[in-house]
Amino acid sequence: MSVAGAVGTRTDGTEDEYATLENRINTLRVLVVTDGNKIAVNHKLTPEELAAQTVTIENVPVGKVTFCVLANEAALGKDYDTEEFELVDVPGRTSKKALLEDPDRTYFPKRFSEVNIDKGLPMSWIVRDYEVKSGSPTGTPGEPLEAQLVRCVAKLNISMNNDLDSEINIKAVNFGTFFGDRLYLFGEQSLDVPGSTAYEAKSYPYETEADYIKIPAYGEKMLVCYIYPSYAWLPEMTDSPYTIGFATLAKGTYPQKAFIAEGALKSIARNTQVNIRATLSVDARLILKYEVVDWGKKEITVPPFN
Repeated sequence: MSVAGAVGTRTDGTEDEYATLENRINTLRVLVVTDGNKIAVNHKLTPEELAAQTVTIENVPVGKVTFCVLANEAALGKDYDTEEFELVDVPGRTSKKALLEDPDRTYFPKRFSEVNIDKGLPMSWIVRDYEVKSGSPTGTPGEPLEAQLVRCVAKLNISMNNDLDSEINIKAVNFGTFFGDRLYLFGEQSLDVPGSTAYEAKSYPYETEADYIKIPAYGEKMLVCYIYPSYAWLPEMTDSPYTIGFATLAKGTYPQKAFIAEGALKSIARNTQVNIRATLSVDARLILKYEVVDWGKKEITVPPFN
């Protein structure tokens, strides 16, 4: 398990800075849950265990269990040494799921420049119905239990392109009503969003001229934003809520346009990256292109469970 180094003051990030933040593991917690939805083991790795890249978990129950791994819980404002996991019923299944609620959206969405490197981004992994046999503890030297951590959030990677022959000063970036307020800590399918999620619009105003996003003629600037998984375009809705627009100092307002349009993907899953290319042209004309790509997985090996 590797822990990346720190990043200094950040505005527009480089690819290396993004990767350092997005892959960094500051804390790691291992859970063992029995069939009765009881947390039998709740072990947060010590700094020494993180550094040594090995850990032995004692008193793992024999039989079928669920293994969970959670990284960087502080990024969600949690300390599960002192707080309890909120386990909730889910329609159509007997096992409960761990829910994280953030009604004030305190922790996400966040722009890249707002993320605390010492907290990082939340990541998790889960495997259910793992058989632990008496006399053959899992995680013996030949059989490490391998986990692939995935980020609990999604990434909006916004490329703002100036198609004009003069500088553009962006005063605000405005988004539609697709920012959620909760997530399941451990995703178990491609789109795993709580049905009770509430969505709201989001605007990032830049109050002073010194703060404006200044894009030179025919130039480009990047804005990265991390959000909870989103299923905001419900079947009964006609128009896409996945929109983006801009307010500028002298070039007018670029009204919001859908970057996820009719017939296309109607959601944003965890651990995915949505690349949005916004071209600001004449007469406040906004041209949008987008693609959804794999954000990549952070692979770790969970060492011996005895």
